[in-house]
Amino acid sequence: MGNKERIPQLDIFRAIAIFAVLAIHATSRTLAETLDTSMFHPFLFINKFSQFAVPSFVFLSGFVLFYNYIDRPLSGKTLGKFYSRRLIYIIVPYVVFSFLYFILKMTAGHTWDMPLGDMAAKMWKYLWTGTAYTHLYYIIIIIQFYLLFPLMLWCLQKVRRLAAWAPVIGLALQWGFVLLNKYMTNHGYWQLSKGSLAITYFSYFLLGAAIAVYYGSLKKWLIPSREGWRSGKGGVWILLWLLWAAAGIIHVELWFNNYTKKTVINSLWYEGFSNLHALLSCVVLLQLSFLLYGAGRSLLTRMLISIGACSFGIYLLHPALLFIYRKLPFHGGSLAYTAAIAGGWLVALLGSWLVVALVFRYVKPAWVLFGSAPQKPKTKAMV
Repeated sequence: MGNKERIPQLDIFRAIAIFAVLAIHATSRTLAETLDTSMFHPFLFINKFSQFAVPSFVFLSGFVLFYNYIDRPLSGKTLGKFYSRRLIYIIVPYVVFSFLYFILKMTAGHTWDMPLGDMAAKMWKYLWTGTAYTHLYYIIIIIQFYLLFPLMLWCLQKVRRLAAWAPVIGLALQWGFVLLNKYMTNHGYWQLSKGSLAITYFSYFLLGAAIAVYYGSLKKWLIPSREGWRSGKGGVWILLWLLWAAAGIIHVELWFNNYTKKTVINSLWYEGFSNLHALLSCVVLLQLSFLLYGAGRSLLTRMLISIGACSFGIYLLHPALLFIYRKLPFHGGSLAYTAAIAGGWLVALLGSWLVVALVFRYVKPAWVLFGSAPQKPKTKAMV
């Protein structure tokens, strides 16, 4: 069976999600630097409200995988091609950038005098755990999902109606682990970095799977249109967006009270509103992507599609540009500080986008650094 029609709107989804990733990283230092000032709350809002970024990418991975593979036979040839592409376009760039960030950290820390054996052990740990730099943990999460994907696909192919329950199953598994981890950690049995474990993202991945399987029948509810408004779906969409905004704001305010008033509440409240906001964000971003796509001819649309198509490369490269940018001296008051933070976001985005786009255009083995090259749709977009 051939590939399904490509959905170009998903590149806009990727663009919005990468904007959020960059917003988190650009404001990462502001929370400590602006505490007890009037700038703290706005920067906290940007940082915490943008936390849907990684869950959204996980959701999109689940959607794309199941959209493309749900109707394909689960054969050795299919799996061989699946894993060979992931090796070439995901793992190779991950390894390359892990080494590059290792070099950056060693140079910045002036630790090249470390014994060679210790250096090799540190590099191996970085590769295995995705800790060569703060953002690379995401690749470890995705690799775990790639390993689990054939089993999940087999289950949904055998019992297609199970897809309707996939988000519920994902939530149950995710929250079962969250509760178990909280209990085990509080009682000193283990200390896990749960943010790097795929099970803490199951609800997003399986939500993507469910929407992919039923995309044909769900898209009239997912994609805002004039016909949808006339048929009464507009109220559902407005309610969805209001719930999304409310969940995000409540999550931010919980953190604001924690930082400023030292309010102590059960950590599950943070976890719950973060999870709710991220789940709603997955659907909201999907809708927003179709709204922004329009006819696909505007300059904004073309820019967003290009950024989305380059998003993996932007994700890999942008921390290096932020690292260099933050070496520049900045002086002045709150306005200058805000401009400097905004400048970091712009440099991370535009600089990374430019580099990735140029490398894809002029360097033949660009996949070694940035994965698969942007594709141009050969068929009419599926809407």
